[in-house]
Amino acid sequence: MKTCPCGLPNLYSECCGRFIEATQIPSTPEELMRSRYTAYSQANMDYINRTMQGPAALGFDVNEAFKLAKITLWRKLIIKQSSMEKNKGTVEFIAYYTITNQNHILHEKSEFILQNGIWYYVDGQTFLNEPLRISRNDKCPCGSHKKFKKCCDAIF
Repeated sequence: MKTCPCGLPNLYSECCGRFIEATQIPSTPEELMRSRYTAYSQANMDYINRTMQGPAALGFDVNEAFKLAKITLWRKLIIKQSSMEKNKGTVEFIAYYTITNQNHILHEKSEFILQNGIWYYVDGQTFLNEPLRISRNDKCPCGSHKKFKKCCDAIF
């Protein structure tokens, strides 16, 4: 049995797998965010596509996303903050990934809506999405206030 890629210490089948395999639906924006991260790590664009609406869905190209996902190695997900109120929610996260031997960091605040009892990703504000160009002695971009070498350097 495998641990879930989303970063929680749970088995995949008891964590994001139950959402991706459509046996349950996420009950919070954070559960949806974690399951979408896991689906990206599996290049499961069907799940990604069916869990988005609004602006996020408008320009989404399943084939292009699949090609990119196949060459991407997702390393780690850090949830910085998660909230929900009535039918809206947000999740701020940092994701570390590698594409063609280049390490990257994505820092985003994602927006979610609840429609007919189902959460959907609708949009996001990206703070950082670029190749990681940092010295080991620089402050870590994850916000821990530690040096990179004492924090997230081990991810890569």
